[in-house]
Amino acid sequence: MGEPKDSLALFLCHESESSLNEDDDETIERSDKQEPHFTTTIDDEDYVADLVLKENLRFETLPSKTTSSSDRLIAIDWILTTRTRFGFQHQTAYIAISYFDLFLHKRFIGKDETWAMRLLSVACLSLAAKMEERIVPGLSQYPQDHDFVFKPDVIRKTELLILSTLDWKMNLITPFHYFNYFLAKISQDNHSVSKDLVLLRSSDSLLALTKEISFTEYRQFVVAAVTTLLASSSTSSDIRLTREEIANKFGSISWWTSNENENVYLCYQRTLEIEERKHMTPPPEIAVSREPPASGSGAKRRLSFDDSDQSSPPAKRMRRL
Repeated sequence: MGEPKDSLALFLCHESESSLNEDDDETIERSDKQEPHFTTTIDDEDYVADLVLKENLRFETLPSKTTSSSDRLIAIDWILTTRTRFGFQHQTAYIAISYFDLFLHKRFIGKDETWAMRLLSVACLSLAAKMEERIVPGLSQYPQDHDFVFKPDVIRKTELLILSTLDWKMNLITPFHYFNYFLAKISQDNHSVSKDLVLLRSSDSLLALTKEISFTEYRQFVVAAVTTLLASSSTSSDIRLTREEIANKFGSISWWTSNENENVYLCYQRTLEIEERKHMTPPPEIAVSREPPASGSGAKRRLSFDDSDQSSPPAKRMRRL
């Protein structure tokens, strides 16, 4: 039988590389310093209100969920592990995971297409690094494992496929745009926890929550408000706030309505439930990289995916939703 007309290998074969940097296998170091998105302050009321308005308009045009699978968790683990390895900022990993989910809103990858999930995660992180980082590793520097080896030209073509699928709209609104703003609002009467510690807690919590598929249902400012609220808590008495108490925390915000308060409260409750579940049940072990067995008889196949060998990996189906 011939190769399926919508296979990922065929997509990659047909994508043009003319719009991408042919030299991006070399480490790129920008002269301008890339600043984190902790830029909003308590005085940025109009700017934040405009961000929320844009987000609400965009949010209504997107599906509420992406595909949930163990492959998605493996991909997220790989992105988070690689972020640490390269010393990327938290928002770089968050944006990479957002690209990953947005891509899967528009294209389908089957459960058995592990190679495609890994290739997609590599390309998403590479694109996010190019958007956010001052020092960007070359494509050949991204960690490979004993199952899949992707050559730079294949990663580059996958980047272009992601760009075209997302209509080149790569500047995303994220919770990081709101952190300083909400922190300033919440901490006006509470200085027991330092600003830097709250931002670090918020960032760590946000990356942990990316594994929860249900959080793709919430707008970015809602998630930012909840993670900042929990990160700024200094005692256990600050936990389990009521709707009214949350409303009081954000009551000084001019654009804050009962609808925003309800969404934040529901997200807040779900976050607490997730934290309680983590303490009650040990997290499942998800392997990001596996070592090959010692004996040759059970050795795993080394998959070297390049354009010259379209039979490896075998053709898999990928369909538009």
